[in-house]
Amino acid sequence: MQLADLQARVRIALTATLVDEWTMFAPSAGTSRPTERTVSFHLGWNLRGTIEKTWDVDADYDRSGMVLEESVRLDGPTHRAPHLIVHHRGRLGPEHNLLLVELTADAATAEPGSADLGVAQAIQRRFGYRYAVVLDLRLDDDATTAAVHPHWHWSTLDEGRVTDQPQPVYADDVLVDVLTRARTGAHA
Repeated sequence: MQLADLQARVRIALTATLVDEWTMFAPSAGTSRPTERTVSFHLGWNLRGTIEKTWDVDADYDRSGMVLEESVRLDGPTHRAPHLIVHHRGRLGPEHNLLLVELTADAATAEPGSADLGVAQAIQRRFGYRYAVVLDLRLDDDATTAAVHPHWHWSTLDEGRVTDQPQPVYADDVLVDVLTRARTGAHA
């Protein structure tokens, strides 16, 4: 699968997550913003329908039940499982590991290392994921509204960083349309 094709599929899944689950992001959902784990589940749920059935889509997947070789053990900067992966369960290497997603609600307020492409690339190299992305929702919520300004930063296993800095997931007019649909659907 080519990078542009995978990006389109992740964008579709993110759009569905925002539109279908907007109440999760809205201030009326409670006093705190959704966790990366919660958003990852919904993103994975929507991504599942865009990826060929031969791939497995898992959130917070780790192989803790397996005896791992030193070369694939999660430790150091890769001390936790990725938020979302697309892979063939039980197999290692680039032919079996397609995508690794690290997600944050807002990188500006995230814990150090949680929205870091360098950390994602360390996991990517260790397990041989063809593609890695840090998806920063840039969730901005105040007492009355919520807004997202999603940016992503991609890496390929072969060539490293695709861009120097995170890029917007949507063009401005498309983001306005997505958020309008999300807010309208949440009040229906």
